[in-house]
Amino acid sequence: MKIDLFDRSRIPLLEKELDASVVRNKAIADNIANIDTPGYKRVDVSFRQALANAIDNSSDDVNLSENVEQVDPTIQIDPSNLLTSGANNVDIDQEMAELAKNQLQFKLAAKLMSQTFTLIDKSINGV
Repeated sequence: MKIDLFDRSRIPLLEKELDASVVRNKAIADNIANIDTPGYKRVDVSFRQALANAIDNSSDDVNLSENVEQVDPTIQIDPSNLLTSGANNVDIDQEMAELAKNQLQFKLAAKLMSQTFTLIDKSINGV
């Protein structure tokens, strides 16, 4: 088993969060683009519960990294039949709120990733 420097950091978690944010952003954009498409079904991204389970089932940092690596965001179709927009189940207000929330989560994960790399750099260079 190869132990990587980053396995003992929060980088694997943040990397997965950034990946999930990109997939979620695409799903939200698809929902907004299809707001007037009759019969279109809203899509959502499932990720956080699977990530929480991977974290809960980890016994140490290396095991955590391995478990997190196996978690991927999945796109799911919203089964709701409520015709929010008149043509389908997409609610523009909900989508815009989800888009803003996703952008904030992405920015936070990117900032934490940057800070982690800065700390690793300082540790290596002794600055």
